[in-house]
Amino acid sequence: MKSHFKILLTLAVLVMALAPASADATWTGTFVLGSCCEPNSLDPAAMGISQTEGYVINAMYEGLTQYSRAGEVRPRLATSWEISDDALTYTLTLREGVQFHDGSALDSEDVVTSLERHKALGLGNLGFILAPVASVSALDDMTVEIQLSAADFQFWAGLPHIKILSADAIAANEVDGDMAADFFRENAVGTGAYELARWDPGRQTEMTAFADYWGGWEGSHVETFIARYGLDFSTRLLLMEDGEVHLIDWAGLSDIRRAETTDAINYNLGNPLQGFYHFMKQDGPLADKKVRQALMHAYPYEAMIEVMQGVALPLSSPTLSGTVGHCDVFEPVQDMDAARALLAETGYADGFSLRQAYRHANEPRRFAAVLFQESLAELGIEVVLDDIPWGTFIDAQRNFDTAYDMTSHWLNIPIPYSGEMLFRLNHSSLIDTGTGNWAWYNNPAFDALLEEAPTLAPGDPRIDELLCQAQQILIDDAVVIPVMLSQYIDLTHSSVRGYQYDPYGFPGDLRVHDIWLEN
Repeated sequence: MKSHFKILLTLAVLVMALAPASADATWTGTFVLGSCCEPNSLDPAAMGISQTEGYVINAMYEGLTQYSRAGEVRPRLATSWEISDDALTYTLTLREGVQFHDGSALDSEDVVTSLERHKALGLGNLGFILAPVASVSALDDMTVEIQLSAADFQFWAGLPHIKILSADAIAANEVDGDMAADFFRENAVGTGAYELARWDPGRQTEMTAFADYWGGWEGSHVETFIARYGLDFSTRLLLMEDGEVHLIDWAGLSDIRRAETTDAINYNLGNPLQGFYHFMKQDGPLADKKVRQALMHAYPYEAMIEVMQGVALPLSSPTLSGTVGHCDVFEPVQDMDAARALLAETGYADGFSLRQAYRHANEPRRFAAVLFQESLAELGIEVVLDDIPWGTFIDAQRNFDTAYDMTSHWLNIPIPYSGEMLFRLNHSSLIDTGTGNWAWYNNPAFDALLEEAPTLAPGDPRIDELLCQAQQILIDDAVVIPVMLSQYIDLTHSSVRGYQYDPYGFPGDLRVHDIWLEN
């Protein structure tokens, strides 16, 4: 342990907390996020899928690597790495001169302890990233070796999400072998640009600029970052108009119109790793591939984009552009004549009835359901829409006999790797789990492609080839309809500068270090 420094450092850390973060910085005030939802924990090992949770944790913690805004893996706490030809051994060199918020210096012990802790606790939604890790070891103070039990590209693609904690803080706050789980639920000791000042449960989390941040503080920055919770949308909008809130995440279509009526509010569009899909269960008339293909031709793609008022883009694949393995295999164009011709080749040319689950309160899902219902009515196909709660739907989907014929969903992707989304879309292992494969699709050839692709080394062109084949199979078998890429909408106050939406910072990364306020 490095704790022989701790007594001397404690006083220094207290002094730094009272001093300005840096004499080189131009401090521009406090940046306030207005959010509906409060994180359940500040522990990176328990990270879920809440946008706010990601904003807060990513401000205080960093990973060995990070994504660029184009989804490329870049250095962060590791400055370089080597990957063995068999993609089983990853050797990473750590950045010199990095301090944790407790004053201890980053070294291999922190990385080994953090990764072992993440894996052992098994919390959050990112456990699949470290699942193939067999061992983590320190080759020297600043070099770490990670050995996988089996090659898995998802480990490398997801490593930016695995944050590094202070090993000293873990050891000092461990109780009965809990790896400091209780402590880190409400405290934070990372290397991020901002450190935890206080968390008032039910109200807000306050973070302040960390004086000894290795990235430095030259130029303009906000000295304090506050995430406020429990605010309804109307209240957040009023606070933003008054300049008391600077960012509102996950805005809706109507909020664009509100923003256009005032100079105080700007709206921002981004392309998140989230697609909207329509699924068809292979049962009854939909057991016939030609019927499913007819429905793919009948889908009102252009109308769906139009009702989204310019905040959606067409999808040319079951996967999302900007992810490893994506390829264009589909043209989202409605062709009713082609649909009629295919139905004429089946025994269902006179029409039939289908059941679809949807949520009326969700604007895009309602639009999608009603527009498709109207299109299929032209073909003599009746669609009975059933507005049910999410939990009720999940219960129904776990049994083939009660599962709906059709449904639509948003799917986001936590790592820029198409295979992860393809797996959740239609891998047979998810049948009757209620967590994916809403079409009850079972194709061994498709499964095999998804299972082989991640065993190849990062950069191997065969990854793209295998995943492209998998995407083509889904389109040919017509079990999932790629409807649209939903553009993310958020609102910022007119004083905000330096902010840019980060589509790869799952579940959310503000890059607060880049932000400042003007006027």
